Amino acid sequence: MNKCQNKGVLFVLLILLVFGFAGCTSTKVITESSVSPIYITNVKKFYLLPPACIENDIDKQQLLIANFSGNTFQMLAYLKADKKGIFLSLFNDFGTGMGNLTYDGIDVHFDSSIFPENLKAEYIVADLQFAYYSVDEINNALKTIGMYMEVEKTEDGEIRSILSNSILPMMNSRTIEVIKKEKSCTLIQNILRGYDYYLQEAEE
Repeated sequence: MNKCQNKGVLFVLLILLVFGFAGCTSTKVITESSVSPIYITNVKKFYLLPPACIENDIDKQQLLIANFSGNTFQMLAYLKADKKGIFLSLFNDFGTGMGNLTYDGIDVHFDSSIFPENLKAEYIVADLQFAYYSVDEINNALKTIGMYMEVEKTEDGEIRSILSNSILPMMNSRTIEVIKKEKSCTLIQNILRGYDYYLQEAEE
């Protein structure tokens, strides 16, 4: 079933709030002295890109469903992302705040009373960057660690795939993450880690 056709579903989960100021003209990435890198594989580190690398501004209430290790989380979220940064706010069905995530190009902050303290928000930020940031800028960063992003245009949008230049022994594949984007919804699937997010713009 094509999840992007289920516009009646009002669910949402994990999302990041990010504000940031940085230039992307030189494909500058965030260094170890500021935001911690993520491990895109068990050994390859990826440093977050500056907020200015975003492809198109986002200012929408989102419906999100996330699946992690067999558990499903549903929540409402407000996502704002532009060249100044990313901002994410989480709510339950009654409109009660469940957490906020911010990224300013220098620091990542995530405060929530329901999510574990060891939840590494940089991974959420990275997934949003892979979905919404410039493919050229993403590839400029990935090529330094032996990876690349491949884009397939579809009738309704595009499919972005993050691949390794070589086969990953633990999964006998080169595909790490697949992002399916259509007009009003995005599905992010991390094949290596075994989780996915489904985000859909809420009807106004």
